[in-house]
Amino acid sequence: MLHEITVTCPSCNVEFPLTETLAQPIVAAERAKIQRETQERVAALKEHEQDLSERQQALEGLKRELDVRQADIDAAVEQRLLAERDVLAKAAEKKAADAYNVRLLAVEEELAQKQAKLALAESAELALRKERRILEEEKQRLEVEVERRLEAERLRIREATQKEEEQSYLLKLAEKDKLISDMKKQVEELRRKGDQSSQQLQGEVLELELEAMLRTAFPADQIEPVPKGRNGGDVVHKVVGPNGLQCGTILWESKRTRAWSNDWLTKNREDQRLAGASVGAIVTTSMPKGVDTFDRLDGVWVAAMRCAMPLAKALRHALIEAAMAKVLTQGREGKMDRMYEYLTGPLFRGRVSAIVEACVTMQEDLEAEKRAFTRAWAKRQRRLELLMTGTAGMYGDFQGIVGRSMPELRGLQVPQLDDGMGLDPPVGGTGLDPWDGPEKEPG
Repeated sequence: MLHEITVTCPSCNVEFPLTETLAQPIVAAERAKIQRETQERVAALKEHEQDLSERQQALEGLKRELDVRQADIDAAVEQRLLAERDVLAKAAEKKAADAYNVRLLAVEEELAQKQAKLALAESAELALRKERRILEEEKQRLEVEVERRLEAERLRIREATQKEEEQSYLLKLAEKDKLISDMKKQVEELRRKGDQSSQQLQGEVLELELEAMLRTAFPADQIEPVPKGRNGGDVVHKVVGPNGLQCGTILWESKRTRAWSNDWLTKNREDQRLAGASVGAIVTTSMPKGVDTFDRLDGVWVAAMRCAMPLAKALRHALIEAAMAKVLTQGREGKMDRMYEYLTGPLFRGRVSAIVEACVTMQEDLEAEKRAFTRAWAKRQRRLELLMTGTAGMYGDFQGIVGRSMPELRGLQVPQLDDGMGLDPPVGGTGLDPWDGPEKEPG
């Protein structure tokens, strides 16, 4: 409000409130001043608007004139661009033609150089082919020459070796004839001395073999040889059963002669009675007529040497069974008689025959397998020998062609021969390779 506004006098610096009365002239003056300024500004604004309108009209005219001039300029620029474009196109065509000509000349020059190089390469290839063909022909001629010289050297060495071998063989043959003559004399003398004791010695060998075989097979039994010069067979076999039971005695007799004799049966029965044996058996190398493996003849068992062990097992088993039956049926003579009939009858013989035949068959199968394996081993050994021979021959051919550059293989090296054979390699070479050193006679 006006009474709240204070005014300070600039002269006396006295403050007094501004009232409505005091402010009226000032407000009127200020209002008139503001109106004048407003009118002036409105008038200036109108002049400015008119000026702007005139300027706008001038600008529009100028714009129209500029549009006309721009069209003329564009037309002139278009014509000038077309003219310059033709000039540039002609210049570019000329430049491209010049570059193409330069490139064409370079390509033609490069092509000429390549053709020249190709001609040189073809000439060099032709010369190389000719040189290679000449080298191959020279190599073939050299191989043929080497082969001829090797063959000639082999023939010469073979002839010299054959001569030396013939001389050595004649000397050895003479020594061998002398040795054979001396040995024949010694053999005749030994034969005269040995004929007297050969039969006895052969019998003793068979007897010892039979005794050892029985001892090995039946360690619990009592195997006793009959002393020399005493009747009673060769070996007394006392069968010992379970719990040390004495089951009986087998009287063994061995014969190693060229012919069978029926007198042996009678003698064996007498020896059984003297020795108190339960069973008698003859092991012989010469079987009776009609007997191949074993049989019971006149109360005596006769067997070949290969059937001795099966027969011994069967007889021993029968004696043990008879002794056990005797112990169980002691005092029963009827059963003993039946047991004796069983032991001497065909049933027991058939069972023993079955056991022995089975053992013989197994032994024959074993022998057949041994023969088959031996044949297969011999066949494989022969194949290995042929393979090694072929390999050694092929490697020798290569060594003959290549020379010392071919290394030695272990197992294919030639052993050093004796000086007496005349085949030692000469000094400076082996004498077999033409490139190994100077040619010299082997000596």
